[in-house]
Amino acid sequence: MTRTIELDERKKRVLEAIARDYLHTAEPVGSRTIWRSYMPELSPASIRNEMADLEALGLITQPHTSAGRVPTDLGYRYYVDHLMKSRQLTVKEEDVINAGLKTVRNDVEDALHQTLKILSHLLEYASVVATLDNKTRVYSSGFAHMLKQPEFADMNYTRQVMEVVEEEDLMAEMVKEYTTEKGVTIRIGSENKFKEVKNCSVVMSSYEVKNKSTGGLGVIGPTRMSYARVANILESLSRRLDNLFE
Repeated sequence: MTRTIELDERKKRVLEAIARDYLHTAEPVGSRTIWRSYMPELSPASIRNEMADLEALGLITQPHTSAGRVPTDLGYRYYVDHLMKSRQLTVKEEDVINAGLKTVRNDVEDALHQTLKILSHLLEYASVVATLDNKTRVYSSGFAHMLKQPEFADMNYTRQVMEVVEEEDLMAEMVKEYTTEKGVTIRIGSENKFKEVKNCSVVMSSYEVKNKSTGGLGVIGPTRMSYARVANILESLSRRLDNLFE
């Protein structure tokens, strides 16, 4: 769907500014914020015109009566596909991953538990690790961290997500569905096949421990997610699991 949307460089910069600012503040982003922090060479009026065009394309929306805008699911998809920049692990992230996995010996279950701890430590979302071999096992954690996100002030929303993660069969099905391809799979809000998480984003990556186990690991969180950071951490952990028992 996003392939049919063509944006000029100015609109791309405005959409990227909205996505980046909203990620950090959880507050709708107005034209003056973009003008001051991202595009001082333009006037607020010019930025408002670009925002009106992005809204007409369905990439941003105005929540409630706020003067600011936030990305829609389609806007996040365009951002992930066209604007998101790849990143490297930080020194701290490398240290946490190395420390978490250095004690793992020749035991898949121990490796998965350690991986879950790493995800819970690094990311403030619900973390999931699953094996999809002869004996399907699903491990999950990080709910207390996830509840710190402002989106989870809505108790109905929170309850819905909690119920999803507690359904082991559903989680196993989700991991299987979203780890059919190599690399990281990102499903944003309404893109999700599973109605239970259509208000969330799900990011998953597959792993394969040689001759031992296959499965996936990932996170569930609000659509206001640091997709580049999440994808980078999941990809790095998957690669480490692939190599762990070689």
